[in-house]
Amino acid sequence: KQWYQRRVRGNMIFPFVLALFGTTLSAVLDPTLTEWRLIEKNEERVLFPLRDYILEVKAFRPDVYDTNPPYSQLFKTDKPTTMMMMLHAGGWGPSSKVGRLVWNTIKYDRGYDIAVEECNVRYKAYNSFPAGGEKEQIWAWNFFDDRFELRCNGEMQYEQNFDDGEVSAYKPGLPAKCRALGDADVDRIIFKHMAGEYIRGRPKNGIGGGEEESTDAPDPIIDPVDPVDPDPVDPDPVDPDPVDPEEPDVNPTCNCWTRECGFCSKLACTVKHDLVNSEAGITVTSALKWKKLNSIMLFDENGNALGNFQWNLKSIHLTGCISCQTPPAMRQLKRGDTTAWNFSLKDGVLQLKVDGEVLYENKLKGKCAETYSEVKRFSFYDSTCEGTFNLTDEMEAGEMMNSDCGGTCPQE
Repeated sequence: KQWYQRRVRGNMIFPFVLALFGTTLSAVLDPTLTEWRLIEKNEERVLFPLRDYILEVKAFRPDVYDTNPPYSQLFKTDKPTTMMMMLHAGGWGPSSKVGRLVWNTIKYDRGYDIAVEECNVRYKAYNSFPAGGEKEQIWAWNFFDDRFELRCNGEMQYEQNFDDGEVSAYKPGLPAKCRALGDADVDRIIFKHMAGEYIRGRPKNGIGGGEEESTDAPDPIIDPVDPVDPDPVDPDPVDPDPVDPEEPDVNPTCNCWTRECGFCSKLACTVKHDLVNSEAGITVTSALKWKKLNSIMLFDENGNALGNFQWNLKSIHLTGCISCQTPPAMRQLKRGDTTAWNFSLKDGVLQLKVDGEVLYENKLKGKCAETYSEVKRFSFYDSTCEGTFNLTDEMEAGEMMNSDCGGTCPQE
């Protein structure tokens, strides 16, 4: 009898626990989960219809961390930098598990940052250091019919097409398991090693209809006062960029994410350039791909990072302000073809051009315009020696931004 009374009282005081952890309930999101909820244990089970909601995780980077730990530590999933989710469809048993996702609050030197067991043979690298190194991070997992995306503070860190799973004799079942993950009706999640983090569900457009929605984070590092229209503008053609009387020097796109550059923290690895007042902008020649992003890091006069401008054949991003699909004209370009891209921010108008033709344009507003009006320097993140940029008379290159990138890009 006493046991029964305690159980009744417990049910009266904690009704939401039943909504979250009951195994016989229908997989409908607990309404309270649209607000931040603390994960209190190292393993918690939550009913979460992943096709109808974007899963957001508020995580906190540890104050002390090692970006180059021994291999024995690199793969541990219970270390302070690591988070894990087990995705289930229809039940909590082993046979209902359809996905195992592991990701980290930091970027490792070896690129062992994220792994999706059903799609990847080994860990994959982020596009940049999460949240620019900030301690508090907002991660957003967004699942579509053909792919999923992972963003941190609005910036794309990883994306996977379910039809592009890797193949390996060491991991039987790939790539079919990746496609099966995309087809699964995930309705519950087991969170592991995430005590102290927060989760919530953000509704997509057309709940239950599976319509795609922009995956901008709700709380980016740069919070625009007047949100920028994410839809690309189809501008009238403009005249080609003005040509300087003298041909600019052509230097490799030196990667600033190295120990020599202090992982993009040294002024010697930046180019001084008043981008907001420049007609010429920045011209980069590179081969564009579907997955890998081209990244230009933007800094103020003192070398404080303001954000990244990133683009590939699928999407365009400006940290905290813009995240959208590329316009049709860009998607028609052939993957792998070397192209000269011109990026400019003249008077707060972001433009991306090829051969003088504006392929994308967006007028920054509010906090976005204010923040990026401070751009006085730039560098290249996760770039290669094969890419180049035009060093014009308007620019002043740091000592590491030379023809051989301070020795990291040997000349033939």
